[in-house]
Amino acid sequence: MGVSAAMSELDELDGALDRYHLFHATRAELLRGLGRPAEALDADRRALELTANPAEQALLRQRLDWS
Repeated sequence: MGVSAAMSELDELDGALDRYHLFHATRAELLRGLGRPAEALDADRRALELTANPAEQALLRQRLDWS
């Protein structure tokens, strides 16, 4: 399965998983793979808003700083 196909599959889950941080973190990775960095940053920001886990927050902040 390629990045585009994975993104299509993930987008079908959007409504059901909108409040799940790993949905947005995964989406960000796929968007980066598709060459859509601005959308990837938005997805990382959304993931950061939704997680209370300090390790996950640190990783997401690093991703945001790398952009």
